[in-house]
Amino acid sequence: MANEVTKVTLLGNAGDPVEYIVAEDVAVPKGTIMRISASPQTAIAATTDGQFFAGIASVEKVSGDGITKLALWTHGVFDMVSDTAGCTLGQPVKIDTGANLVSTADSDTVATAGEVVGLSLETLTDGQSGCVLVNL
Repeated sequence: MANEVTKVTLLGNAGDPVEYIVAEDVAVPKGTIMRISASPQTAIAATTDGQFFAGIASVEKVSGDGITKLALWTHGVFDMVSDTAGCTLGQPVKIDTGANLVSTADSDTVATAGEVVGLSLETLTDGQSGCVLVNL
């Protein structure tokens, strides 16, 4: 996978990790932006606009390792990569199309509030990385 998120500062209780169910036969690199995929509390890697943010993989998960739970960071400052739409300083950012990409959130409805990953702490253009404050 590409564009993995880099931890800058964990806030709260060591990033306030939340445990999610993951498939045993799937590899998840550390720093992967994860989305809610099913009930109960199941997550997979986020890949496209409109998906609901679950957190950031705090450790690497190897395919076929027998592990079916993964702790996701939900509170901290993280270095993330912007897609072609970019990110605007002070504006909410969302999951966008592509592995581990974010962009300025373009919807403000209650139904799409779950798309928000965090608040952009920098203005970014296509492919630039910069800090995002995550606080689920």
